[in-house]
Amino acid sequence: MFRRIELITTFSLDNSNPLLKTGLMGPSYEPVVDAWIGKLRGPNRHLPTNCRFFFTELGWVKVGRAVVEACGQTGQRYKVVAIKETDADVVWRDRHTGYEVAVQPKKVRPSGKVARPHAAPKLD
Repeated sequence: MFRRIELITTFSLDNSNPLLKTGLMGPSYEPVVDAWIGKLRGPNRHLPTNCRFFFTELGWVKVGRAVVEACGQTGQRYKVVAIKETDADVVWRDRHTGYEVAVQPKKVRPSGKVARPHAAPKLD
């Protein structure tokens, strides 16, 4: 199971969208940032634009729960999105801490069948 925390804020630059959903790097309170800063590494290369970062089970226990607790203490609105590991293609995995992965949605063919990707090179 992979989990992602989306922060929800009413901050918007052009006031066209009263609610803005962002990942952890979006605008939030200092205790929320302190809960994850320095614990997550992120990749050192560019990834496709449709990638989203999720916590692994270990990352959820070590970092994600602390972020959710900080959100509750500060009143930061959030949403936890959970997906099965088989529902997405992992394009990057943090091999040092094992806390996070970057995933893309699985490709679906017009027939409705999921495309099986070719063996991809290991990314780190």
